[in-house]
Amino acid sequence: MRNRLAAGIVVSSLVVAACGNSGEEAKPTSAPTGAPTAPGETTTTADLSTNNPVDETGVSDTEIKFTSIATIQNNVLGTDIGNAFNDGIDAYFEYRNSEGGIWGRDLVLAKKRDDQLGLNQQEAQAMVAEDDSFGAFVATLQFTGADDLNDAGVPTFGWNIHPQFAGRNSLYGHLGALCFGCVGKATPHLARTIGATKVGVLGYGVENSAKCVDGLVASFEQYGADAGAEVVFSDNTLAFGLSGGVAPQVSTMKEAGVDMVAACMDLNGMKTLAEELDKQGMGDVVMTHPNTYSQTFVAENAALFEGDIVVPQFVPFEYAASGDLRDAFFQYTDDDRSELTMIGWIAADIAYSGLRSAGPDFDRAKVIAALNATTDYSAGGLVVPIDWTKQHNDPTGDESVRSSHECFSPVRVADGKFVPYEATSDAPFLCFDRESAGLDEPVATSFVPEG
Repeated sequence: MRNRLAAGIVVSSLVVAACGNSGEEAKPTSAPTGAPTAPGETTTTADLSTNNPVDETGVSDTEIKFTSIATIQNNVLGTDIGNAFNDGIDAYFEYRNSEGGIWGRDLVLAKKRDDQLGLNQQEAQAMVAEDDSFGAFVATLQFTGADDLNDAGVPTFGWNIHPQFAGRNSLYGHLGALCFGCVGKATPHLARTIGATKVGVLGYGVENSAKCVDGLVASFEQYGADAGAEVVFSDNTLAFGLSGGVAPQVSTMKEAGVDMVAACMDLNGMKTLAEELDKQGMGDVVMTHPNTYSQTFVAENAALFEGDIVVPQFVPFEYAASGDLRDAFFQYTDDDRSELTMIGWIAADIAYSGLRSAGPDFDRAKVIAALNATTDYSAGGLVVPIDWTKQHNDPTGDESVRSSHECFSPVRVADGKFVPYEATSDAPFLCFDRESAGLDEPVATSFVPEG
């Protein structure tokens, strides 16, 4: 059980720490041509108030009902998952319903199931058996119910930190299928920007975290010379949460002169590591974080994380980027918003986009088909565009299904707060050139739809 939990918790680190939001490199533009739009904006011209009779699960003349399955109790990650995720969905539905909803109906999150960490499949099966919701939202630390939802043809939207999102064409994460252990340019570039020359890479002794470490090591093998940095120490055998301590590893890194640490761990593990670095006189070493985008947590540990770099999987709140969907997010959410609030908001937008594309005679199958024909979903520029014609597939080792982009949007910790790092508010993503064999300079890019 412990190993399975750790696998789920650190999955999100694989995408950002190893290879940005992509699979590999990308060819960016400072002002992307053919800027992406929500699929419904180009596939239907119907009046969204049109209310045709629809005979489908969870649909009445006035409502389209959804169920969420989220980890609330027994959350070992230490930050709010389920409640924050549900808050994001509720806020998004309030926003759309204030505009009249979709196809003459309100969007409703009718049921909020708690999988309590170990009951994910049971909750998914119960949702399918009750057959009273059009679609599902998922934000959990395990996803054992993935096949139950997919095989039942339930459009499912959620927090993609799981390998189970791959190969299932009715499941849509805020990212496409994850690329485990991929080589990427983001972390070597960060080493270059801070002037690091000797890098330590750490991860847990579970498959996904270990592959993340392997990907980071391989990234420096390929791009380290261009960055002026090399990996001088790596360990992918650590106990989850660093329950066995990390003093020997830090001592070895100190002897090797490590001046940057890239880790594939959750935020509590990062705190333990930071404490040990500080204890051994290495408090000035910069760490790159895949899972520490929590203002409260960082503020509480400001001295430990000063100068560190964090990479969320969407445009961070600290970039005042334009875009209607982002503006609405800040209007309809309160000051307690968090990473999972935004993930819930994005998941709800994917569901809305699918309904809009499917048209007024929508059903589950039409929504799934409409989304799977979408080549550039970006949540109004909040995430790197996803091509659902190919990004359901596992990109590991398969160039043909990799994302067309390698982009990331970093922030740095300063006095206990996140501040923008390198990118700009008008162009919050840093994107690398796919055609460049070496470590090119990233281009600051926006994916906000034009107009």
